[in-house]
Amino acid sequence: MVDNVYKSNAFLAALRKYGGIDYVDGGERIRELLMYEENDTVKSYRGYEQLNVVPQDGITAAFYEWGELAGTISISRREERQNTGEAAILKLLEQKIQQAEMSLKSKVNRQLVAGTISAATFVPGNDAKDLYPLGYFLRKAVATDPTAGGNVGNISASTHSWWRPNSAVLDSATKDTGNKFAVAVTTYTGLRVALHRMYNFCSRGADNSAPNIVLADQATYETYENGLDQQKRYGDEGMVSMGFDNVKLKGAMMIWDELVPDIDQGLAAGDTNFTGTAFFLNTKFYKLVIDKQTDFVTTPFIEPENQTAKTAKVLMMGQPVVNNARKLGACYAISQSITT
Repeated sequence: MVDNVYKSNAFLAALRKYGGIDYVDGGERIRELLMYEENDTVKSYRGYEQLNVVPQDGITAAFYEWGELAGTISISRREERQNTGEAAILKLLEQKIQQAEMSLKSKVNRQLVAGTISAATFVPGNDAKDLYPLGYFLRKAVATDPTAGGNVGNISASTHSWWRPNSAVLDSATKDTGNKFAVAVTTYTGLRVALHRMYNFCSRGADNSAPNIVLADQATYETYENGLDQQKRYGDEGMVSMGFDNVKLKGAMMIWDELVPDIDQGLAAGDTNFTGTAFFLNTKFYKLVIDKQTDFVTTPFIEPENQTAKTAKVLMMGQPVVNNARKLGACYAISQSITT
């Protein structure tokens, strides 16, 4: 089941392929070390000049609570007797497992990509028991308004500028508060320029790394693809072989998901007046962390004392985490009607 879940949609498949899934051995919470400033002992010197040996700070940690998902597969004695014979009972179990698998795929993808909308921001739903959605890390309220609060990993983005991702509004030449840039995009060329500019902003820094996944809504993906020259439509063949269309955006692979929300207005996909969003992710710094012992594992079938039925549980324990928000970004307010 674990392989089938990760191959079920473009985003999960891309995370797995590009090193965006980490495994850890339990723990009370997920701890991610962060480097928020440089070591200022580094300098040029000559001969016997004394070096700076002052101990350096500049490193802290973000903490993320584990998320847990569970589903069950049950078969009653009546069903067993109605499907006597090895072939019949295996067919029934196969259908029940497939049903649970499809539900898990849908639930995990919805929680990671869409999340729950609350006051135009994106939060983990079900009383914060769901997995953190992309909008939780890259939502407009944190990215564009330093006074809006929002603790991610127990660190305040309103207090610490180094804990804010890059953002850009694409329906106006006037920047929202906190934007890196703003462009009123009305053409294919304009969209391509804006997306490439965000890619470059997310590539800044001494580590010399850049986004490797760009996840957009369907219309934004199609608009970017339509604006490419025919000879530039390079894709990841491995992803194509799994059934996921993709195109290159500089050094990143661009994919789409039908659940990508509108982080500008706080709208779910399909809502009236929806505008597009493109998330720029670098899997060195955005990870889906999974507990080694709870990676979509299926427990043995157990019969409770008060039922003539057997039940197995399918369990997942994990959480997406970020350890360098400055290497991530989001373009939002992208027109859904660009045709030239």
